[in-house]
Amino acid sequence: MLDRLLRWKVPLIILLVLILVGTIHYTSVPRREISKLEGLWRDMLSPFQWTVSKVGGFFQNQVAEINRWRGLKERNDELEERVVQLEAEVFTLRNYRRENEWLREALDFRDEGNHALLVAEVIGRSPSNWESTIVVNKGQSHGVVSGMAVVTNAGIVGTVINSSSYTSTVLLIVDAQSATGGLVQSSGDLVLVEGGQMDQGTLLARPLSRDTSVEVGDVIVTSGLSRIYPKNLPIGEVVAVESRQYDLSFAAVVQPFVDFTRLEYVLIVMPQGES
Repeated sequence: MLDRLLRWKVPLIILLVLILVGTIHYTSVPRREISKLEGLWRDMLSPFQWTVSKVGGFFQNQVAEINRWRGLKERNDELEERVVQLEAEVFTLRNYRRENEWLREALDFRDEGNHALLVAEVIGRSPSNWESTIVVNKGQSHGVVSGMAVVTNAGIVGTVINSSSYTSTVLLIVDAQSATGGLVQSSGDLVLVEGGQMDQGTLLARPLSRDTSVEVGDVIVTSGLSRIYPKNLPIGEVVAVESRQYDLSFAAVVQPFVDFTRLEYVLIVMPQGES
């Protein structure tokens, strides 16, 4: 029996190949009708084809979604990095604009006055509650020495109390150790302007004569009687008048024109011919 099958092996293979070739040729030609066997075969395969198609479509959609999400994440990272760069640029431009505005005002202030002025940047502040000082980036190598007046375009700031080659310490007028000769701009009456109210950021103006009259709203300027501050530099505005010693004297509370909490640049009053 086995021998018979082996003898018919080759003819059977040839027959199967011919049937397969014929079937392929027959089904590859476009026809309006198909055979029942072919239709049955197609119907049997259709559920599997539908399943394979759906599964393949699902995985294709998932891969496409993953690629889309990855692309969006990369784009979002690029945009976030760009936003950080733009914020840094905006911050820098704002600083430049603020500095330019201040330097322009300082230049106008220098042109209006007859004083030689040296621009200095504030690089430090005193951490002590007992002393109000700032440190600026100009010193002896720039011609700065103790006793020089420090101002801004808004008004007087203080006095240089010591200096190194490249830095100087400035005692602010709100410090308790500070005293400045001033006068009431409207009347010309002399007053002594003292610090000591650092917590309130105000000054005290005391009269130097019984006939001195000060009212709320009066502007106090430098008297020019000292060797430190030139005359008529703004100091501040009277915001209150307090009676002292049974109304025989008074002290005027003066709000400085300079905002000491926001000092970035100052002007050092130099001897004539230096700047």
